[in-house]
Formats: sequence, C-alpha cells, structure tokens
Amino acid sequence: MPASPRRIEFETDVFSSTGFTLLVDDVAQSHVDRADPTRLFFEYVRRIGHVVDAMGLPGEPLRVLHLGGGAMTLPRYVEATRPDSQQLVVEIDGVLARLVQDRLPLPTGADIAVRVDDAASVVVELPGGASFDLVIVDLYDRLDAPAFVETGVFMGGCLGLLADRGLLVVNVADAAGLARLRAQARAIARADPGTDLLVAGDASVVSGAEEGNVVLVAAPRGLPPGLAGRLAALGPHPAAVLEGDRLDFALWGAC
Repeated sequence: MPASPRRIEFETDVFSSTGFTLLVDDVAQSHVDRADPTRLFFEYVRRIGHVVDAMGLPGEPLRVLHLGGGAMTLPRYVEATRPDSQQLVVEIDGVLARLVQDRLPLPTGADIAVRVDDAASVVVELPGGASFDLVIVDLYDRLDAPAFVETGVFMGGCLGLLADRGLLVVNVADAAGLARLRAQARAIARADPGTDLLVAGDASVVSGAEEGNVVLVAAPRGLPPGLAGRLAALGPHPAAVLEGDRLDFALWGAC
C-alpha cells in the first residue's frame, strides 16, 4: 500500500478506553467508539444522528449515501440503530479508507460498501432514481471544502438521488458570517427552488457571530414532522434551529 501524502493518526480517547479520534495532518476529523457506535462525540455529528433518528419508523432500515467517509462514524451509527440498512460510503483517499478499516473494522455482516472515488464524479455516475433515503455530505480537506459543493450541479445531483421524502444533509464548517452556508444554501435553491431547508447548530454559530459547524438539511418533498423540535430539544446545547421565514431572514436578510 503506498504511503499517504497526509499524516494519519488514531488518538486514544481520554474519556473512554474504546474511543478513538482520527486526525489527518493534526486536524481532528472523526471520532469512533468501538464499543458503542451510538456514542457520537462531535456536536455536528450528534445533530446529524438526530436527523437519522427522525427518518421513518424507529429502527427501520434506510438506504444511505455518505459522501466523505473519515472514520465512518455515521455508517456505524446507522447500522447500530437501523440494522439491515444499505449504505454506500464514498471516500477519495484510498489509503485513509484502508487504514480506517484495518484499525477500526466495520461491523461484521453490515451492508456497508466503501468506494474510493471523487464524490462529484460519483453523484454524476450513479443512476437517476437511485432512491437513497439520506444523502450525507461531509467533504473536507483539513478545514476546506471542495469548490464543487457550492455549485447547483453538485447539489442538484445529490437531490436527484433521493427517494420520495428523502433528505440531503450537509455538514457546513463555516467562519463567522455564514458565507459558506449561504453559498451552499444558494446552490440548493438554484437546483430546486421548492426544496425546504433547515439549519441547526450552536446558537452562536447559527447567528453568524462565531465560527463552527452547522447542519444544513434539504427536503425536496418536505421535512419530517417534528424534526425542528427534535433538534432543538436534543441539542447539543445551546442549540438553534432555523427554518422557513426565520431561516430566509438569517441567510438573505430583509427582502
């Protein structure tokens, strides 16, 4: 196996003997607890977990496309909470994907396929009507996202892979001011102006006052009932959830 141009490390969790943090070039990218894959350590990942929990009936299997693999925290969570789910993980770094599976093997018997490829290419190549219940986008090199995540072509491709009532969920790591969130929300709106949007995150980040991660949810056929309330109630706190007119005002200001 060729050496990776990036430094990849697994750091033992100081809070749990079974937890590991994946660091790439000294940047914490993912956290996994081998003994309890439902333990989601990063705040934005916990919020995405709440979205997963809001889909369909509790425990119902889902079809999930993960664009960006990391340590495969969310595929493990989906398998633990919704056995028999069908999942496809797309990770551009083949060395990283192999090291993660060697050090932190995926659950035995889980239907989790790992494809080493570029997410933008995969979105175009997958057949229309692929019918994923969830498409989760978490694409970062250190703290930078690829430019294509801010294009209508990419976001439209992701929306086109959703089943009826399916959701697109995007991790947006942003600076104060929410410029990246606005760009990605604009790309979704260009691709499908009728798509419902929701944003959840730390209150100081959602307000634009501080840098951090927010979760952007796009629902071409409507958000799941009670999703906003679930995200607000379950946190992590302090939590803020915006949708509808309040989100429009936060993103675009007064018209």
